[in-house]
Amino acid sequence: MDYFFLSDVHMFPEPEEHPGRDRFINFLSSLLLDRDPGQLWILGDLFDFWFEYHSVIPSGYDRTLSAIRKLSDSGWDVNFMPGNHDFWVAEHFSRATGALIHYGDYLVRNINGRNVLLAHGDGLGPGDIGYKIIKPVLRSGLSRFLFSLIHPDIATYLARIFSDTSKRILRRDLDSIPPGIEKWVQDRFEEDIDIVITGHTHLDSILHMKNGIYVSLGDWLTRCTYCIIRNNSPEPELLSYSDEISTDHDQLKEGVSDDG
Repeated sequence: MDYFFLSDVHMFPEPEEHPGRDRFINFLSSLLLDRDPGQLWILGDLFDFWFEYHSVIPSGYDRTLSAIRKLSDSGWDVNFMPGNHDFWVAEHFSRATGALIHYGDYLVRNINGRNVLLAHGDGLGPGDIGYKIIKPVLRSGLSRFLFSLIHPDIATYLARIFSDTSKRILRRDLDSIPPGIEKWVQDRFEEDIDIVITGHTHLDSILHMKNGIYVSLGDWLTRCTYCIIRNNSPEPELLSYSDEISTDHDQLKEGVSDDG
């Protein structure tokens, strides 16, 4: 089977404008065309914010959830690793989409005979001490409980203020992988890892490093990129999706990979 990897869609609730929403949904639909079911890995920050109350889930994501569900119902193995914007994803999301949720900083899978490490990428490597201190606090059961006491409309409003992704990330333009993440990746190659795939940086790049290959996935706000490891192929490819001239949602355009 083919393996697909993407991250950092940062989906906003409809009817709010999102620059990559239609492309993302069309891309998921394109996977159903003339292709055997494969595996899809969403490595975090699918949503700009997501919180599940016991009886309430965020509204405005119906088309996104439905597109993922169609993949699951068609035999695709859909997997989700929460990121720093949607770490409160839980059973409601899983039931709505059929996706299997994987918690933790990273996991390793054997794909076509190679050990592939998958992670969102937040808080990995040296630096970013403040975030590393607050990360376990934010993800604790107590924080979830306290946040659940806030009315959903107010909670979502507050979360979007803190996120401010629509302004901050859209103008972010990295030209190299942050040194902390690069150091962390290099160390993983000393642990019998062949390929590392992460999101979080919003930079689309493939680095052929000593002892391994690092794939940084990019995003679906400005780049609309994803990685594919094809059946019986050991090499990851980084591609860009474009439906600007497509009438049947299957126009794929090869992207550019570089050394950062």
